[in-house]
Amino acid sequence: MQVLTMIKKFVDKVLQFLCMFLCGAMLIAVSWQVFTRFVLNNPSAISEELANIMFVWMALIAAALLYGEKGHMNINFLPEKLGPYKSQVLIIISEIFTLGMALAVLTYGGYHIAANAMTQTNAAMLWLKIGQIYSVVPFAGACIVFYAFYNIICSVRILLKLDKA
Repeated sequence: MQVLTMIKKFVDKVLQFLCMFLCGAMLIAVSWQVFTRFVLNNPSAISEELANIMFVWMALIAAALLYGEKGHMNINFLPEKLGPYKSQVLIIISEIFTLGMALAVLTYGGYHIAANAMTQTNAAMLWLKIGQIYSVVPFAGACIVFYAFYNIICSVRILLKLDKA
C-alpha cells in the first residue's frame, strides 16, 4: 500500500504541476491576445486557439486531480445514515461505477477519438493535429481510473479493519 500511496502522491504532483503550468501559459496567451487585438489592431489567431486548448486541457486535468483528492461534489446523506461498514460498501460500489465509466468512456473512447483525429490538422496551427489536442481525454481518464482503483483499495482496507474490530 505504501508503494501505491507514493505513486498517488507522484501523480498528484504531476497533475498539480500541469495545472499550474497550463494556467500560467494560458495567462500569457490571453495577455498576448489582448495586446495584439487592442494595441496592434491585429489579433493573433494562434494565441486565441492556444488559450482555448489550454483551458480545456486544464479543466480535464484539474477534474482528474479533484477526483483524486476526493474534492468533487457528493451527497453524504445516505452514507452517513448507513453506518461505517455499509457506507464503505456504498463507496466501493460508487468507485467501481466511476472506474468503469472512466475506463470505457474517457480512456478507451478518448483513445479512439484521439487516434482517429490524428490525420486532421488544426485550422489556426497547421503543425498541431486534432488528435494531439484530444489526447488529454484518455490521459485524464487513466488518472481517474488510477484514483478510483486507489480509492477502492483504501475502502477495502477500511472494511477489513472494521471486520476485525
